[in-house]
Amino acid sequence: MIRKGYSDGPFGQLHWRVAEPDRPASHPDLYCLHPGPYSGIAFTGIMPHLAKDRRVIAPDYPGFGGSDPFKADPVIAEYGEAMFAVIADISDDRPVDLMGFHTGTLVAAEMALMAPDKVGQLALVDIPAFDAETSARYHAMAAQPFDITPEMNCLEKPWKRGITNRIDSQGPDRSFEMFTEQLRPGRHMHCAFHAAFTYDVYGRLPQVQHPTLALATQSELLDATRWAGQNMPPAKLVERLDINRAVLDEAAETIASEIIQFLSEDPS
Repeated sequence: MIRKGYSDGPFGQLHWRVAEPDRPASHPDLYCLHPGPYSGIAFTGIMPHLAKDRRVIAPDYPGFGGSDPFKADPVIAEYGEAMFAVIADISDDRPVDLMGFHTGTLVAAEMALMAPDKVGQLALVDIPAFDAETSARYHAMAAQPFDITPEMNCLEKPWKRGITNRIDSQGPDRSFEMFTEQLRPGRHMHCAFHAAFTYDVYGRLPQVQHPTLALATQSELLDATRWAGQNMPPAKLVERLDINRAVLDEAAETIASEIIQFLSEDPS
């Protein structure tokens, strides 16, 4: 069962979900850091598979899901600061492991640099590791404010992202859930893209010294994830090219198995 709750953070209240193992936890808590423009809801399909011997927590960034609203131009470090507030509340500031997906991979990496002693291992799935020029191009395309108009066609892109591109692999109920969740930030729907595409990926990721799984699926982030896996000194690059959709839902059990195997290995 997934339980919900709130923690106080530096930018207001932060909403989270937690899945408890059926037996006493024998591994550090695992925090799942979500992609934009969604929330921790993105992990509800995979959390039960990950929570075998550990607690699994999926917080919502400031401005997303059930967390308090936030500004239009956040940076990755601010998301990291907020996530550390949840960790202090739920995990008593004990070292935790981090899983990230898309934008969440950058948040996880930055958290490892912000407070190395508070982070154990990283499991990063499909990393948007782009150079500055590519990031600037994506920023111009994806990070603009969501324009709310009286016409329903303003929902066309969110509908395509949440329903059209998902319904075959996730079914109508889950697809509709993801569609409605991305609408919750309103005009700031795309602000996580601002944070991601203004982040100095090429400068920051190679500084990470924590044991890291760079898990690449057959997606538009394949080459970027390969770059990260080859340029983060302690990273182990694993490619699952048999997975090409619904990474956290349809492929949840497979992805969870890869992550649990990595986190259970002796990091030495």
